[in-house]
Amino acid sequence: MKTDHYDVVIIGAGMSGCAVAQALALADEEGQRRILLVDRHEGVSPRFAGELIHPRGAQVLDELGFFTALVEAGAVEIDGFTVLERADGRCVELPYREVPNARPRGLAVHHKTLVRVMRAVVRRRPQVTLWEGYTIEALRRDASGKIVGVTLEDRRARGATRRVEVETDLVIGADGKASATRKLAGIGGERETVGFTLGLSLRDAGVPGATSGNVILGAWGPVLVYPIVREPSGALQYRMTMDLPPLLPAKGKELGAYLHRTFVPFLPSPLAEQTAAAIARADGRFEMAPTVNLPAPRAVLPGLALVGDAAGCSHPITASGMTMGLRDAETLGQQARRRGRLAADEPWIDERCLQRYRAEHDRYVPTRQALATAIYEAFRGGDEGSRAIQRALFAYWASSQRGRARSMALLSCAEGRPGVFLAEYLRTAKHALATSLLPDHASHYPVEDRLRQIRGAARRAGDKLGSVASVVWAQLRPGWLPRAGA
Repeated sequence: MKTDHYDVVIIGAGMSGCAVAQALALADEEGQRRILLVDRHEGVSPRFAGELIHPRGAQVLDELGFFTALVEAGAVEIDGFTVLERADGRCVELPYREVPNARPRGLAVHHKTLVRVMRAVVRRRPQVTLWEGYTIEALRRDASGKIVGVTLEDRRARGATRRVEVETDLVIGADGKASATRKLAGIGGERETVGFTLGLSLRDAGVPGATSGNVILGAWGPVLVYPIVREPSGALQYRMTMDLPPLLPAKGKELGAYLHRTFVPFLPSPLAEQTAAAIARADGRFEMAPTVNLPAPRAVLPGLALVGDAAGCSHPITASGMTMGLRDAETLGQQARRRGRLAADEPWIDERCLQRYRAEHDRYVPTRQALATAIYEAFRGGDEGSRAIQRALFAYWASSQRGRARSMALLSCAEGRPGVFLAEYLRTAKHALATSLLPDHASHYPVEDRLRQIRGAARRAGDKLGSVASVVWAQLRPGWLPRAGA
């Protein structure tokens, strides 16, 4: 069995793993460190995955040297979001440019293009070695329990099993929602599949914002449409995602019929016709991925750090997952740079670096997860309380430029202060109660209906106050207090 040594071993060469490898390589100004980047797939994974990145993430891509290459490969700069209440309802624009002191545009790119380009860029770093077609089989520990290496299996071997042992000072798990690294480390997590996300491809989609993420409500679940490829001719290819329940109502062509019934009638024309044609072209072969909720587990152990979806994930409606993975890479790069001039035989990213990484990670990930859950429930509109919150959001955004800017700062990961988060949540809940009591067309709402709406909105707001408070505490908690599971 072959044994080798690297300063850092990164498991997973998707977006987060490539970003971490690049951030660490750039931090190693002396060029004396060795970084091993490992992925189970030879080439890009065939799975359907995230493609929309907020401006905060686009900034990290730019600083790490990926952004220009991605745009040259067809990535599309994104102006913000539009939210359509229903096919013939109100439409609210939520532009990134209204967020103070932030980059005005995000980025959207076909996931396979994203990973292919990022791997090509990382391969040019002399510190980085990329092994494709290898899986992690075990984590190796010393007598104190610290992780000091990995055992990898070469999946390219045909017929015979070939294993490789690698010694390392740090293992970074960047292997996604179902992280094998996290499981091997014994880090628990209440991973729950809450539904499925189905993807369709459209060309020149009929949406309110050509270069925006367009959210359309009214169907069983929210629909999101955004451009992912700019063709040389200037035409845009779009991704449409549909939110499906955890128990799929049908499969194959029968699922196509279900989409026709439960989604197409709730889309505006001509998007409805384009969607029907895309469903027919798919002929029952749809791209799908499980929608997973994983409350942030412990992100570090001695000798180990988790990044991206391996360190917590939530509903993709806020499109924050990829930006959070890039922020993780940025933070680890900053920690590596602090110790960039040490002798090559000294450990590079030590336990103090990992604890600083964890402190930063723990302050922004719970916010993202609580927001994603709250926004999804409002957009889904599954009960009277959620529908009241949804109406309040539309009224709030339509009436207040400052409100739109504050909401977008939170949703796009540009803002993480607990006071802003709590104030926005309470402001929306208050608005929901007020609009339920005195709706625009009060004569059409009997008193008992208004009282039912008020009770629903109050119940929904009350249900969320505990999670909001826990997020605020996670961000305000003094660094000297021990964390759960520490």
